Amino acid sequence: MEGLTIRKATPSDTDRIADLLAGDPGEEAIGMAGSREKAIAFGKGMVRLPESPQCWRQTVVGELDGSVIGILVAGADRNDVRLTPRLVYLALQTFGPVGVAKLLPRLRARMRVQPKTPSRAYHIAEIDVDPAYRNKGVGGALLDSAEAEARATGCRLMSLTTSTSNPARRLYERHGFRVAETRTGAAYKRYTGVDGRLLMTKELR
Repeated sequence: MEGLTIRKATPSDTDRIADLLAGDPGEEAIGMAGSREKAIAFGKGMVRLPESPQCWRQTVVGELDGSVIGILVAGADRNDVRLTPRLVYLALQTFGPVGVAKLLPRLRARMRVQPKTPSRAYHIAEIDVDPAYRNKGVGGALLDSAEAEARATGCRLMSLTTSTSNPARRLYERHGFRVAETRTGAAYKRYTGVDGRLLMTKELR
C-alpha cells in the first residue's frame, strides 16, 4: 500500500495495539472467554501487562497518514505466556473466581490443539489489520517486514499458528507458508465451534 510505513512500536501505541489485537475478537477468542465482552477485556488487558509477550516491545506497526492500521507481534525464540501474579489478577478481575474455574477446562482443550512452536524459528504470534484496510496489502507488507527481520537475525525458518477456520490462511499461503501440522479436538470444537489449530512454516533459503 502506497504511503504505508512499518516501524517498531512505542509505548504510546499500546492502546491502538490493544484495539487491533483484541477489539474485534473472533469465534475462537469468544469461545475461550465465554463471551465477546470478556474476550475483549482480557485481550486488551493482556496487551497492557508490561511482561506480556503481546506488549508494545514485541510489536511492529503499519502506519498510514499517522494512524496505525496494522500490527505484527513476532520474534526469534519467543516466550509463551507465563503465569504471573499480574496475569492471575487480570484473570480474576475479568472472569471472577468462579469464571476462572470454568476457564480452566477451556484452556486445557486449547492446549491440546496448540502445536508446538519449532525451536529457533522466527515465530509470528499475532498479525491484525484494521477491518477498513484488509485485503489492501497491509498484512502482506507486515509479513514481508517480518521475513526481512528473520533473515537479518539469521533465522532459517518462520512459523505461525492459527485456527483452522481463519481466512487469513490464504494470505499466509500466498507468502510461502505451508501447513506443517494440524491438531483437532472435540472439546475445543465444543467450546469454540472451531475444529482445531494449524502450525504453518516457511523455510528461508
